[in-house]
Amino acid sequence: MVSSLLVCSLTCSRVAVTMWREMLSESSTVKTVLQEVFQVLINHTLQHTSPFIKERPRVLALAAARILPEILQLPLVLKEAEAIFPQLFPALLLQVSFTTELTLQEVEIFWEGQQQHQLTPIRSAVQSLKVLLCSVGLQKQMEAIQEQGGWDALLSTVTHLQGVQVVARVMRELPAALRDPIFQQLVELLSTNFYSWDMVAMVFLVEMLECMDLSKELHRVVSLFDTCLQGQSVGTRQLVLRGILQLSTRQHTARKMLGLVPCITERLQDADSGARAVALPVLSTLLRLLDRGKLSLVALELAANLPALFEDESSTVRQLSIHLFLDTLSFVEGQEKRKMQKTVCRNLVLLYLHLHDEEENVSKASQKAFLGAARFLHWRRLEQLAEVAQFWQIGECMLVERRQSAAQDYLGDCLLYLQSLQETLRLEAVRFIGLLGRHMRDEQRADREHIYQSKPGSGMLGQPAGLHSVL
Repeated sequence: MVSSLLVCSLTCSRVAVTMWREMLSESSTVKTVLQEVFQVLINHTLQHTSPFIKERPRVLALAAARILPEILQLPLVLKEAEAIFPQLFPALLLQVSFTTELTLQEVEIFWEGQQQHQLTPIRSAVQSLKVLLCSVGLQKQMEAIQEQGGWDALLSTVTHLQGVQVVARVMRELPAALRDPIFQQLVELLSTNFYSWDMVAMVFLVEMLECMDLSKELHRVVSLFDTCLQGQSVGTRQLVLRGILQLSTRQHTARKMLGLVPCITERLQDADSGARAVALPVLSTLLRLLDRGKLSLVALELAANLPALFEDESSTVRQLSIHLFLDTLSFVEGQEKRKMQKTVCRNLVLLYLHLHDEEENVSKASQKAFLGAARFLHWRRLEQLAEVAQFWQIGECMLVERRQSAAQDYLGDCLLYLQSLQETLRLEAVRFIGLLGRHMRDEQRADREHIYQSKPGSGMLGQPAGLHSVL
């Protein structure tokens, strides 16, 4: 019966409203009917091409949102709506969101019934959401969202997520008796299904984290975050990382995030700099909570991956990755320390090049990291030069300190930086390649002289000619 009525409810004609009121005049049917309307609202993800409205879940969901303001005027309906508000509100908000994805044919079906009202699908859904809030006694919240521009933001695909944020920030000020069930419903929706609106639901959930104690939902939230981090949605992954960052700063929830460290580390390889910019401070916080033995292994693995981010297009990512690289040096111990020395040696030239980064915050981070690396390697001369910022001498010193085989490593890294977007880095890479070439020629000349001096008959009693001349 509900489905049949929804088919003719897009017009919201007097006949349709009368039929709804008649069906909702008995208290025994109100709860069942509203539950059916609720199910229709959240069952709108399938896109059907059938010409029949009743076989189009998304069009039926539009009709369900359209009829709500009319039936909420009935006392019996209002009482039941208040009881299921924590479920009904998120469903209607997601209804607002999915209307931005309607097909042209679905919009045309809606318009056929709304020509006299001049309502677009999204305006109709937003209006229903306003009416719902006012009907259950939350008019102040409705007005607060209006004052902060939330309703207007929801109407545009460009600002839609900002509108969701505004709504969430207002709703998190609700009493816990209302706020907690709303949060639980969002967790439930995201845990059981991933639809086109999962990012919208995640925006709302992450905004509400700030005011939740999570004593009951923490396990489900961590499991949800783990699943989302491995999902395909880049935007959702970034939101989840922001949520983890919030929880990692709380003493009673931070340790529960440690199981997510492997997934968070994988996100450093994302193409999205925004996700990396959030993942780096999360890792910086969580690593300090690991046991020393495990910390040493994780730090060693992380240090091997971080240099790939030193040339990221985002200066924030460059700065954070260099800072974290420096932190990992203090996390290793035992056998891992020797392995870390090799990693530091391989990437020392990258830190050197970024001493000349165009962004001051990155160049300062590089100077600090280079100094820390020199101390870690016990290279006193490099340490002294880094302390007094004698950058022009550092390159020469690096070539003197390192063995000849290191030249190939240095050359490979510098060749990559010839393609850098920063002119200062390209120029420094060219200069260092010149130093490297001269140093390699000097070493080759010294090697040839040593070979000549070591030939039989070149010196008295088999001694090198140089030694014979001195004697």
